[in-house]
Amino acid sequence: MNETGNISRYSRGEFLRLCAQGAAGVTALCAMPKHGNALSKIAVESNPIDHREPFTCDLRGFVNWIKDEFEPSIRLAGGAGRYPRAVGKKAPGLYGVADMACSLYTISALHPSENDRAQWATSFELFQNPVTGWFQEEAPATLSPQHNTAFALAAMQLLDLKPKYPVKMDAEYLHIATYLNSLDWHTGVYSGSHKGAGVGSIFVLVPELHSTSWFAEYFATCDGLFDSNNGMMGRDKPAAGDIDQVGGTFHYSFIYQFFNRQMPFPEKRIDSILGLQRPDGYWSPGNHLWMTLDAIYLMTRTLRYCPHRLEDVRSSVRRIVKILEQDVFSPEGRKLTVSENDGVHSLTAAVSIAAEAQQFLGSGEIITDWPLKLVLDRRPFI
Repeated sequence: MNETGNISRYSRGEFLRLCAQGAAGVTALCAMPKHGNALSKIAVESNPIDHREPFTCDLRGFVNWIKDEFEPSIRLAGGAGRYPRAVGKKAPGLYGVADMACSLYTISALHPSENDRAQWATSFELFQNPVTGWFQEEAPATLSPQHNTAFALAAMQLLDLKPKYPVKMDAEYLHIATYLNSLDWHTGVYSGSHKGAGVGSIFVLVPELHSTSWFAEYFATCDGLFDSNNGMMGRDKPAAGDIDQVGGTFHYSFIYQFFNRQMPFPEKRIDSILGLQRPDGYWSPGNHLWMTLDAIYLMTRTLRYCPHRLEDVRSSVRRIVKILEQDVFSPEGRKLTVSENDGVHSLTAAVSIAAEAQQFLGSGEIITDWPLKLVLDRRPFI
């Protein structure tokens, strides 16, 4: 597929590998051309809207397409819960199975019978290591083992499933302050968050690991990693923040949300994220969907305890939803979205953005037949 026909050039894993290369990689990304849908770009420029005013985005067609067309087309034989990680692949993938659980839950289409639940459990077992209890993404692996395991456990939680084998944690994770401080907080906040937040989520999702003292140390360490200049996590970062911080802070934020804890410097965080929104409406040139979810969630959830620049955030969310209405939710856009290498994972991002936008803007603006449910309101990982 050529560049102009792909709304997001890089998969989440590919984007993280570029970020891991440091400042040079980020500079290269920022120099790349925009890859938004050309039709939507023309439409927005020729028919500008006032993003301060309410608008409507009808997602009923998008939701029905997921239920009636996409899910049946990607479902593999062999029982419930058998999905590949990308369109065209013939074997179940960890991120196919887990992502479809997330997407179906979000659109209220995950209602398995007991027999179906048993088949879903069997699908997850394909990826669990019986010795360590950790889950492993099928080759080629794009995300960390911590992310694999947390994402699988979080998806299983939606189905009220427990892993077949006990999840064992190495000693390094028991000393959580040392582990968190060992991560790269300079140029790899986003990639490191998959590990740090992944471990935190595992300790939430496995009841045998629950520990008040462990989480007290976890949050004390995280609190100390926030930058007072931009309200996000990271060290020696630009005063106005960067997208590495947006993606990284998001992953810790849903653990804060789960524990009803407030992250420091809320006003600065909202200011920074609003300032980082690009002229094309997105926050990242190479990671359209996931970084959009990260940015929106950080702002809307911060607003719940800090009513700072509410109308500006509303305008920002309306702006990007209007763009996604063409780039992702339209018949043309959704086909491009799921045709990517990690298209099933991209679908999870898309429906999650819709769910958070609906919570924030209301069902009068984000229209569905039934309310969307963000998976992060049930458990802390995505």
